[in-house]
Amino acid sequence: MGIFGDLPTLLLNHCLRFVPWFLEPVLTGGWTFLFFLAARKQRKSVASNLHALHPEWNSIRAFFGAWRVFWNFAVTYVDALRCQTETGALDWVIEGIENFEDLADREEGCIILTAHMGNYDIAAPMFSSRFRQTLYAVRAPEREPDTQKARESELRKIEVGHPKYRTLYNTDNSHLGVELARLLREGNLVAVQGDRVVFDVSPMEVDVEPHLIFRLPKGPLYLAQVTHAPCFPLFIIRDGWRRYRVIVFPELKLPERKRGTDNEAAAIWAGSLMEIIRPRWNQWYVFEPVLQRKTA
Repeated sequence: MGIFGDLPTLLLNHCLRFVPWFLEPVLTGGWTFLFFLAARKQRKSVASNLHALHPEWNSIRAFFGAWRVFWNFAVTYVDALRCQTETGALDWVIEGIENFEDLADREEGCIILTAHMGNYDIAAPMFSSRFRQTLYAVRAPEREPDTQKARESELRKIEVGHPKYRTLYNTDNSHLGVELARLLREGNLVAVQGDRVVFDVSPMEVDVEPHLIFRLPKGPLYLAQVTHAPCFPLFIIRDGWRRYRVIVFPELKLPERKRGTDNEAAAIWAGSLMEIIRPRWNQWYVFEPVLQRKTA
């Protein structure tokens, strides 16, 4: 029954087959409001990130900004379930089509660096058929075992319909880094999210601008530097009612890994992140404190 439980997802999967589209805004808004009230820790984390991102905002504006993040997350989540239950369809636009084609035509293994925006459960399977290689998407496991079981069942069905799409979970003792390096060496695509620090993920702090610190996961950039695989930033944006945009940046030119504290590659990736999330802050679905602004 909790906010991380499996019951809300199971109810949504069942009810979406009978709920008409014109009731979605009312029902989504009502349920989002309940979750917004219940998820106090997540609500405060989102408001804290927004306040650090926009220091001119006061606490009231950051509070309502957090509500907009929750609302967009809920709408995107419902859109994903509409696709999975075949009760709705989406329109797509690709921005940076030349970069997308460059990625799709690569014969060597490549890393897709993305953020918690839009919904990768919709986009990754849909666009996997455009690539020569198999696309492996890395996910964090759900917090509750029953929710994880329900999510894995959904993803297995997606993989059956999209043979070039596979899901990998970043779990304890999984040796995921070694497995991802092997997949890249074999010429596959690996999609990882590089903006969220959860569970036992190792963090690092990067100065993205004066007095603003971004807390990022170490793994994705270490993987890129160790394997020397080309990295393409790719982001998914919700444009409107059942309309989404895939934004593909040119390949990131990352420096060689150095001994000791080396945040040069992280600073480059953080710059790409800030370029996207600052103007589209209401679609950045990170519910943990990752931005911190220090006083001068």
